[in-house]
Amino acid sequence: MFIINFNFIKPIEEVNRFTEAHRNYILTQYKAEKFVLGGPKSPRNGGVIIANCDSEEEVHKILSKDPLIQKEIAEYSLIEFKPLLSVVGLGHYIK
Repeated sequence: MFIINFNFIKPIEEVNRFTEAHRNYILTQYKAEKFVLGGPKSPRNGGVIIANCDSEEEVHKILSKDPLIQKEIAEYSLIEFKPLLSVVGLGHYIK
């Protein structure tokens, strides 16, 4: 699994122009069960997503189609981790 840490690199007005397209795109990844949990950071200078992907390459491929990345409005970094514990209902993500 991966933590995706988005940081906006353009003014928030530019981010707002593409927020709906970004959310529509990432919704497809939730439906495919590639993304598990996510949302904006506070203060709103980016966002965080927990991704259920098998490789860093898979995450990069998915994010390369994200409008915020394509338009160079946001950049991201990844942290890979191996979940060992979870709340009830998320145990199936522990491998």
